[in-house]
Amino acid sequence: MLPGSATGPSANNGTLAGSAALRFRPAVPADLNRCAELLPAGFRASAAVRRRLMAIWQDILASEARTFTIVEDLERPRPMNIEGFGISVFVRESFLKEFWTSPRPYLAAAFYERMLAGDDPLLTGAELAAINSTTGLNVLVLHFGLSNEDLSNPRTAQVLSVASSAFFFFHAGYRIHVLMNEVYGPQHCAYMEQGGFRLLRDFHAACPAEYKDAPPEQHPYLFALRSEWVKPGAVQPLSHLFFAAPPRIGFSALERRVLEGAILNESDLQIAERLGMSVDSVKKAWRNIYSRAGREVRSLMPPAHSNSGIRGQEKRRHILEYVRVHPEELRPVRQRARPQT
Repeated sequence: MLPGSATGPSANNGTLAGSAALRFRPAVPADLNRCAELLPAGFRASAAVRRRLMAIWQDILASEARTFTIVEDLERPRPMNIEGFGISVFVRESFLKEFWTSPRPYLAAAFYERMLAGDDPLLTGAELAAINSTTGLNVLVLHFGLSNEDLSNPRTAQVLSVASSAFFFFHAGYRIHVLMNEVYGPQHCAYMEQGGFRLLRDFHAACPAEYKDAPPEQHPYLFALRSEWVKPGAVQPLSHLFFAAPPRIGFSALERRVLEGAILNESDLQIAERLGMSVDSVKKAWRNIYSRAGREVRSLMPPAHSNSGIRGQEKRRHILEYVRVHPEELRPVRQRARPQT
């Protein structure tokens, strides 16, 4: 299905209005072609960017400074089971400031052009951990693609609900300073405003002649939300993303990926396949997780049990329960220096 193609409640024998078996998960390389089909109709990019988009996305997937999420229907065959996807990236202050002070349209395309030119706006892993521990991160939402861009469609509403849960899951625990997002069309503009974002620029209103040949649903709007605009504890859907607590445990990057997969109900085999490693390596990561968690938060570890298999399950259950309510433990931070002994 091409982006923006019409699917109403009567499509698929009238089943679209029914409840769909939707879930979210991290993207893998096999998802990328389908995601390209779901790019918003308003997205504009040069021929060079479109030719290299799959390679760029592979680079983004390999980076720690991103979230790349799929919303899929468990009852549909691949690849049409993917009904939505989202990509956000953690970018350098200089890149975001450039568009903040002088907004211009097609922000995602500009990001890709920079990557192709070798001027990568993405933070490195070390930069991500350092900034997340201090001033706070700048997040750019590159895309949110839907199989049906009509937000009034009942099935699209279900996809949006799952996508919102995914956004919170993959961003909660980061210390965010600025969140910037470009959307297309008045309907999506209203959706952002209702979510508490501030409109930075309505590009069509600013220069209607440039968009005289584009339908209204493809007009770009630039939105943002800053930490200083949100009060701690405010009844605002995104407020907790700007005031994350510092983690106590400090898991490694691999350990965080293993924990993330386990929270999403992946088996050790599925985690290993997604991360491109052996099951033995995943089990070793679990042993390191238990050791690190027991050292930093001793009350997390269950008492010794005569059956080692049951005790291992209890360890995992205790840690996953803790991390579910402390998402900051899934995020990178600058490691504390340990005292010399």
